[in-house]
Amino acid sequence: MAMKIIALLLLTSCSILETHTVDRNLHKSTQKICLSSEGKGRLFVQKRKYIFSYESGLDEEHANWQLALNFPLRKTETFKLDWSTNNSVVFESSIEQKLLRENKTINPKSLENFTTGLGHLLEEIINIRNLKKSGPKRFQWKSNQKSLQATSPNKKFNAVFTNLVSDSHFGLISVSYQNSKKQFYKMDLVVRKCLE
Repeated sequence: MAMKIIALLLLTSCSILETHTVDRNLHKSTQKICLSSEGKGRLFVQKRKYIFSYESGLDEEHANWQLALNFPLRKTETFKLDWSTNNSVVFESSIEQKLLRENKTINPKSLENFTTGLGHLLEEIINIRNLKKSGPKRFQWKSNQKSLQATSPNKKFNAVFTNLVSDSHFGLISVSYQNSKKQFYKMDLVVRKCLE
């Protein structure tokens, strides 16, 4: 009798703890990257860490993505990437000068490489979702049961999508850049609400 109860409890707990796996099909798995969302985030610049809540919005028609960063007791900062012109990424931010001012050791070119990489990543995700073959493929993609990863050929830029929520979207997006001179940037977005 005790063995039947234990078996019943194990079967019940397995159905409650349903696991979701990442689809091996790149087109399908990129559909689960939520580019319009709300949540919490962390930005690492060298050894400094910035905590914020955020809202992001993708405007596919006009080829841009905006991120509003809400820091405690500070004004909202913005981060906008636009790739609508000549296959180049234009970065606009109210936070860029703040980061350069507060982190004297960072090279403005390496910060630009990080943001440009982020823009190219977004563009490639959208192209894969829409099954577009145009434009260069800038990342090597791989997946396993728990994550989807995109890496630049030189291995300096890396994006990892994990924590699949209810098989609908990734709950954590981590994007990082590190060059040979040890310039390091990382942004983590914890998706609390997907708006797509």
